[in-house]
Amino acid sequence: MDRLEVLIFGPDPNLFRIVRSALEVPGIAGCHFATDPAQAIEVLARRHFDGIILDCEVVAYAEQVLSKIRKGPSNRQSPVVAILDSQAARPAIQKYAAVFTVLKPVSAATIKKQLNKALDAMQEEYRRYFRYSVTLELLIGAGENTLTAELVNVSAEGMAVRLSRSRRPEGMLNLTFDLPSIDPYRIEAIGEVVWTDAQGRMGIKLSHMPLEARQRYTAWLNILHSQHELRRLNEEANATRLADMPS
Repeated sequence: MDRLEVLIFGPDPNLFRIVRSALEVPGIAGCHFATDPAQAIEVLARRHFDGIILDCEVVAYAEQVLSKIRKGPSNRQSPVVAILDSQAARPAIQKYAAVFTVLKPVSAATIKKQLNKALDAMQEEYRRYFRYSVTLELLIGAGENTLTAELVNVSAEGMAVRLSRSRRPEGMLNLTFDLPSIDPYRIEAIGEVVWTDAQGRMGIKLSHMPLEARQRYTAWLNILHSQHELRRLNEEANATRLADMPS
């Protein structure tokens, strides 16, 4: 199972302990706790989470956080588990696509039962967002205006690129690169620049890719995922062997 990262938002530290207990299963790499809307919004703006658990005791606060989640660039598709005081709060919360809901009082058992339903969605979100490191040549533009760049990581939704010259393209771009294979396949797609930095890198969101190219690209990502998981399991096994060695 993938190593999922989860954010828990709510004013009650006891709820955090209950949820942490329910999340003590293989695959949950880390839980992060925010106690007020401003703190939650600030954390959500800085990083991506594979799943979000919201205590909706104060519905207005929960709506404030959910609104930022669905409008932000990093977590708009992240699955949300909403913990409700009553059924009356359900319509207000579900309009933000908080598909998974739990009614209070809660226990580790009730949370865990609902998380079992949400875990598949969290796994899918992890794979959609996760960046795999690569080193490939990327052509940006067409004809005389073509720039050569280096792909440094890829995901289902986009890629990070390092340019070899000072020019910084903006907006929508034509992208061309070859998938590494015994039978190489050329991907032609359209992407949009969503961020740049001082080191000559930029992030590109994939906006359009023909159906066959998308299928080939997805198959390649699945191979990268399998390789990543194999490396992780080997590293964990090596760490366990070292820990078990007599000192």
